[in-house]
Amino acid sequence: MKINYKFVLLIILVSAGIASAQPFEVTTVLSVPHLTPGDRNIGLEFTIQNNQDTSIGNVKAYLFLRYPFSASLSPNNKLGEISYPGYLISSAGSGDEYTPYFDLPPKMSRKTFFKIDVDRGAKYGNYDLPYTIFYDNKEYNGKITLTVKGNTLIEIKNVSVESNNSQVEPGEVFKIRVSLENVGDNEIKWLKLSLNPKDKALIPLSSDSEIIFKDIPHDSIRESEIWFSLEKDAAVKNYPIDLELTYLDERGIEYNETKLVGIVASGRANMDIAKKTTEPALIMENSPFTLTIKIENTGTGDAKGVTARLDSSLAGDNLAYLGEIKKDDYSNALFTLDSDGSGKKSGILHIIYEDDFGKHDIQKEIIIVVTPAKSQNLLPLLIGIIAIAIIVFYLKRRKH
Repeated sequence: MKINYKFVLLIILVSAGIASAQPFEVTTVLSVPHLTPGDRNIGLEFTIQNNQDTSIGNVKAYLFLRYPFSASLSPNNKLGEISYPGYLISSAGSGDEYTPYFDLPPKMSRKTFFKIDVDRGAKYGNYDLPYTIFYDNKEYNGKITLTVKGNTLIEIKNVSVESNNSQVEPGEVFKIRVSLENVGDNEIKWLKLSLNPKDKALIPLSSDSEIIFKDIPHDSIRESEIWFSLEKDAAVKNYPIDLELTYLDERGIEYNETKLVGIVASGRANMDIAKKTTEPALIMENSPFTLTIKIENTGTGDAKGVTARLDSSLAGDNLAYLGEIKKDDYSNALFTLDSDGSGKKSGILHIIYEDDFGKHDIQKEIIIVVTPAKSQNLLPLLIGIIAIAIIVFYLKRRKH
């Protein structure tokens, strides 16, 4: 007798497939999109599908709850004592949910519902809960996996301003650097960072002041920098900026946060000599005179505690206290001096002041011309010569 080996092999494969086929298919659906620590009375839909061609009787499903999950219902051992379709038995403080007995026709399914709580101290992650389905003096074991999502939290680690100088002053280009970290448990799918100045004098150099990041895992740090300019005529003050964060976590929840940051615009004074005059205008040797120097601030900030000191060979009051000279303003330094000898006198004017960048001492050269005393007799002599010439001219006209 010839044996059809192909047919035998097919029978073996089919038998193995039938033997290995799962009698049940279990699916679960939560009443909330995600689980978080501290959740209460969360509905868990537990659906049992009979994959067999025969009816199954005396079916009972146990769901074994383990930390961080617990049953929302009070422990009891008596069926029918509570109206909720899921039941609970407890032992030594740990409870397990189970259903009453039911029958499952072939290819049909049955739903039952459990209520569970999540411990407040639950950590982010996946948790397996075993279950057992008892039927016809048999049992079928499996597990479901529940995911606990943690906190979603972005922390601004640092906001710093970087410019060519240590501080920002009007007319400068600078960048604001922002460092942020995902300190929560959940992954951030995308994040948009925006810096929105509240003053028009602060201008972003790009078309917008936004940066977008994607896929930021837990404990990850992201760095960003956005360039700005401060108008040349801007005031020296604090400039507030809204730092806006919009981000989406792995649960699909969108968050919006706004934090107030800002920059401090610092003023740099620029002191210079605008004008120099003397009284009298013609300085004679060995005579007192007053020197007036107009000192102007053409910088971006105010000058405080301004003093002017003249170092020269001329004796007299060589120190002037001017106080504060605001931006685009001036003050006159007055020196009462004595001319010792004739000639060109040179000196160094020290202008000492303080601004937002510290203390300064700038030096400017001053030149004063002193006229010799003998030059005073030239005028009477000249007048005499002119008078004589007029008399001679008059006499000649009378003679003719």
